[in-house]
Parts: sequence; C-alpha cells; structure tokens
Amino acid sequence: MKRIVLFSQPGGMKFQEILDAIFPSEINNNIFAYMPSDGSNSPQMYTDFWKDIADKYGAEFRFIDNTKENAVDEAKKLLESNILLITGGNTFGLLNYLRKSGLDNVIKKFVEKDEFVLSGFSAGAIVLSPTIKSAEIPTGNDPTDMIDENKVGLKDLTGLNIIDFEVFPHFDEILDRKTLEEYREQTPNEVREINNDEYIVLGS
Repeated sequence: MKRIVLFSQPGGMKFQEILDAIFPSEINNNIFAYMPSDGSNSPQMYTDFWKDIADKYGAEFRFIDNTKENAVDEAKKLLESNILLITGGNTFGLLNYLRKSGLDNVIKKFVEKDEFVLSGFSAGAIVLSPTIKSAEIPTGNDPTDMIDENKVGLKDLTGLNIIDFEVFPHFDEILDRKTLEEYREQTPNEVREINNDEYIVLGS
C-alpha cells in the first residue's frame, strides 16, 4: 500500500474516515511518526491527542522533531516508520525547519518505501506540493489576511513536490472562491481546494 492523505484540520464530520485512511488495517505492525510543524515547540496537548489516536489503532508512536539540525536520529525514526503525519502550522516555518534538519529529503525517501501512508493537514499538506505559494493567498474579506505569514523570510518557496498539484486548505466557498480563481490564473499547477470537512486520498 502506498497512500497519501491530505486534509485541512483534525476534526469535522469526516474525521473518522480520515483516521481510517491514515491507519489502514491493510498495514501490519504500524509505526506512526508524528511530525508537528514546529517540532519540539509544539504544545504537549497536540502530541497527547495524536498519541491517543495511535494507541487506539494499535500503532507504535514516534515523535519526530524537525527543529533539530542534521537530525540523524529523527531521520532514522522516520524511515523505520510506515505512517507519517505532518501537522498544520506556519507553512513557511515548516518548510524552513524541514530544510535545515534535512528531513525534507528524508520524507522523499519515505515515499519510496514499498508500503507507507503519508498524511498532512493544512501546512503539512501544502508543503508536499510543487510550491507553497498558495500559503500567501489572502483568505476571507481582508486582502491583507494571508493563509500564513512568511515570518522566516523564506525566498525559495519550492515545496517537496511529492504531489503534483497545489493545495488550498480551509477553503470557504463564499469567502475564498474569487481569490482561489485569481490564484489559479497565476500558477501553472492544478490547485485543489479542501474545506474543513473534506479530504483527499491518493494511491491505494
């Protein structure tokens, strides 16, 4: 099984379906790698939340800290896992951490495994795209209110390019449709929107 699961947030009407897609019964000896977007700076309550879920599915839980530079131990833990979740947060900060730690290339190796599930929500989904430029799209009625703020001053917005389309998470049909269509005219890539109750599954 090789599967990618993309969604906007943990919760919503279809969250149970999302979890079943992330933890498929077809994979034995599940080892769940949890990678919060801001690594060791992530609140413990979120780690506990996902650890409880992993326990319910009988999966071994491993915390992956992407804030470590040259994260050899984190890379080893990740490649020994068969399920990876990359969480939401600031997309620019996440990509910056992945590059500095070298885990961006480790994730690319992860999807070369014979059996894996790679899941990401919000920033964790955007970063898998060819580019994270969609994180600069204004949301709602305020043209200055971007999905994320580029606080780290990232210049190269090239994503991991694991999926061949861009993602617009937390999509609101009323507030975001015009902005999304304008962005689609600017990018050569397909852009798929995901509202807070939707998800995308790629692969088997």
